[in-house]
Amino acid sequence: MKKLTILIFLFALIRPGYSQHLGAYTDYRDRFYIFDDGENSKVEDLKVQSFKIGGECVMYVNSQGNLKIYQDGKVSKLESGGVSKYFATDHIAAYLVFEKLKVVEHGKAITLSTRCPVYRVEDSLIVFYDKNLESLRVYYDGEIMDIESGMIGMPVDNFSSGDNMVAYISSRTKDFKIYYNGENHTILQYVEGLSFKAGKDIVAYKNSIDNTFNVYYRGITFKLDDFSPKSYKVGDEFVAYVDQMGVFKVFYKGEVLEVSSFTPTTYIIEDNLLVFTEYNYFKVFTRGVIHEVEAYIPRNFKLDWNTMVYLDNSNRLWLFTMGEKKYLTNELINSFEVYRDLIVMNVKVDRNLIYYQDEFYEGISY
Repeated sequence: MKKLTILIFLFALIRPGYSQHLGAYTDYRDRFYIFDDGENSKVEDLKVQSFKIGGECVMYVNSQGNLKIYQDGKVSKLESGGVSKYFATDHIAAYLVFEKLKVVEHGKAITLSTRCPVYRVEDSLIVFYDKNLESLRVYYDGEIMDIESGMIGMPVDNFSSGDNMVAYISSRTKDFKIYYNGENHTILQYVEGLSFKAGKDIVAYKNSIDNTFNVYYRGITFKLDDFSPKSYKVGDEFVAYVDQMGVFKVFYKGEVLEVSSFTPTTYIIEDNLLVFTEYNYFKVFTRGVIHEVEAYIPRNFKLDWNTMVYLDNSNRLWLFTMGEKKYLTNELINSFEVYRDLIVMNVKVDRNLIYYQDEFYEGISY
């Protein structure tokens, strides 16, 4: 069977008004609660198998293996078992039953493909390979569009995604293409062994022809370096990379900034945040500014959207968001999660707290 090579970065037209009002937790008796814009609701009396928080819904598998969705204050059942994977993103709820890919529209499940071996669910769209039609397709805002057809064979499962772009290598022409703002753009012709990654409004790639490092940002191509980097990662409208000399750099909104002359011990990107460690310093790059957060490396930290939360050496919780650091609570922390800019904490002794829009809410437990 001829191998079909597809590497995918998603396109998603930008929608205003991102939601961040949903969270979920279980109490000491394993009852399942959903937090919705300041209100707590018990939705299951028995322990759920798993759950995922979206911007507009909460999806979960209950104790009986049924897939359910909470949306607009109501719970409905989507499937009675058989679900292999499910996704709740900023604007999309989707799931897979064997190779059948479904999306949820207005509380109802709609089948996108009955034979879908390769797919990716992102904030505002789904990119998937329909094996029946031999076509690479995009679902967005209730519509399905073909990106490229006649793709005979099985695509590889090695692909990557960003919020609002699709980048792939055509199996027919071997051209490297980027689908952005409703149009396909051929970036390189007949390439092999190409490395590329995407974020919001940006694709970074190593040119396998001349070994240069480049980005495609908002429709314009920039050459960042004459040599491929040692490593690179992509976020929302920026790329962080370590060049051949070990210098740590960031491409941000059309400019290359030197973050450090030293290679970071580690670096992580999530949405608008770049977190990196340099010797014993814990630092954050966000919106063009470097912040030195701590002079030690926290043993546990999590980040999403604009928010990073971490435990100090006394097991107390700190918050870093929008360039500011804040001591969050005196409570001793058992565990914590960040859902966009909302934080759910389990504290001593087995209580739940929710931090939402600069306010604390007590989880129900009785």
